[in-house]
Amino acid sequence: MKKTPVRLTVIGTAYNRNQDEEAMHMTTFGTICSDSRGWKLRYTEQGADSNEKHDITMTMGDGMVTVARKGAFASDLVFRQGHRFEGSYHTPYGDLSMGIYPTQVDYSVNPEGDGAVSLRYQLDIQGRYASVHKLDIAFETNKKTGRA
Repeated sequence: MKKTPVRLTVIGTAYNRNQDEEAMHMTTFGTICSDSRGWKLRYTEQGADSNEKHDITMTMGDGMVTVARKGAFASDLVFRQGHRFEGSYHTPYGDLSMGIYPTQVDYSVNPEGDGAVSLRYQLDIQGRYASVHKLDIAFETNKKTGRA
């Protein structure tokens, strides 16, 4: 399973119950590889206003996207359109129950490893509606980025 370097553009938007918008835009580098089950994208996310880093592993296959987020604020999420997922959000202050309901789960990866992921979902924390999220990630291999 050969890891190919990629450059990622990550754009996330969250809308809370008051329809206030919180946006995130990040460019970073990571790797992509494939196996018999699909594609695995790995990258590190760093908070804009902190030094906290989170290692992200996104697996795409069988019409589903899983996201494992490791670090001080950790979670494991399963995105399958139309299927509610319940899990835990681990924080330094304790664990919270978390549920997501994906309304859009799209991904595409070409044989070279260039592609995109688009997720739309509702998030609830401790059984209460928290926000609606949009997450769009585009990634391209170093052939196009010029990065060695």
